[in-house]
Formats: sequence, C-alpha cells, structure tokens
Amino acid sequence: MHIGEGLLDLSILIPLWIIVLGYGAISLFKIRKSVKTDQVAIISVITAMVFAFQMLNFPILTGTSGHLIGFVLMAIFFSPTTAFIMISVILVIQAFVFADGGIIALGANMFNMGIATLLGYFIYWIIRKKFSTNEAEGSNTKPLLIATFFGGYFSVIFASIICGIEIGISDNFPFGIGVTIPTMLIYHSLIGIGEGLITMMVVSFFQKYAPEYIPTIENLPIWS
Repeated sequence: MHIGEGLLDLSILIPLWIIVLGYGAISLFKIRKSVKTDQVAIISVITAMVFAFQMLNFPILTGTSGHLIGFVLMAIFFSPTTAFIMISVILVIQAFVFADGGIIALGANMFNMGIATLLGYFIYWIIRKKFSTNEAEGSNTKPLLIATFFGGYFSVIFASIICGIEIGISDNFPFGIGVTIPTMLIYHSLIGIGEGLITMMVVSFFQKYAPEYIPTIENLPIWS
C-alpha cells in the first residue's frame, strides 16, 4: 500500500501532510504521558516485527504495492496514538533507507496506514466491549480473537479504499476511482485475511504466555 513518488498531486498531498503532522503532534503529546519506561522494550520488538511484515510486498497499481499493515496489532498492545508513532517510524525508515514509498508521499502513506486504519481498531474495540462479560469472567477468549481478526481485516480494507480514492482522484494517474478502488479491494480483500490471521495469532500467543501485555476491558483505550 506504499504510494510511490509522483503518483499523487499536491492538492491531495498537502492536506494529508497537514492532517498527519497535526495528528502526529497530538500523538506525541499523548504518548509522553501514557508510555512507561518498562514498555519501551516491547514497543521496540513489536515495531521491528511489523517492519519485517511490511517489507514483504508486491506491486498492485503502478506506483503502489500490497502488504500487511500491522497498525491494529500495535494499537491492541498499546493505543492507537502510540501505534501511529510506531508505524510512522517504520514508514520513514522504509522511505529513506529502502526507497519503499515516496518521501513526499510519506504524508499519504502515514494517513492511510496510521489514521484510516483507526476504523479497524474501532471495530476491534466494539467487539471486545460487546462481549466483555464472558471475557472478564475468563471463561471465553474467543471474543478477543474474533475482535482481533476483524479489526485487522477491516483495517486493510478501509486503508485500501482510501488509498484507491487518493490515487483515483489524482490528476497524475490516468484512471479514476472506478478502476483504482476495485483494483485495491480485490487484492486487499485477500491481504486482509492474512492480516487478520497473523494479528490473531500474535495476540493469541501473548494471551497465552504473556497476557499482561494485552489491555483488559477496563483499560482498553478507544483512542489515546
């Protein structure tokens, strides 16, 4: 889903940069208060893992690619604002070191993979809250895994739709949203299944061996 250089025109890129910089400033302010020193190590591990997942990509449209995102996975362990900073660091390294995604297009990539994906996290949050009784009693962990799968899956779907819209309305791309959105959805509906399953497996592993890293219903952040 990395958008390359020159694919989006400035009328799209500038507003996305403004949104991303504003949201990034808010996120940095939030995590200064929420992230504890003993969380730094696990944040680094999860960030490195998502970085590795994202490096496995393949071309879809000219100038963009398909791959796992990992935002919901990071947001589940920490918070959406912390996950935004984590995925932004990943995208910056990929753009500057590996030429994966354009540097000027970084704002669009951060928006697509760190803000549009919030909708996937909200789905995760809603499902967990709805089935909070059984989970709180410890008698049923299925709601957590179901929430994790659908959160991961729909984060990819939402991000691919937004990406398709951006490319489709760009004067720099010859085809409109009637082509770009279906194309992105066809590929990412399959990628989303992989995203959901991988997110679910990682969360399942931590739930079994290190459940303290997964926020309980009472401490489940909806955003910050």
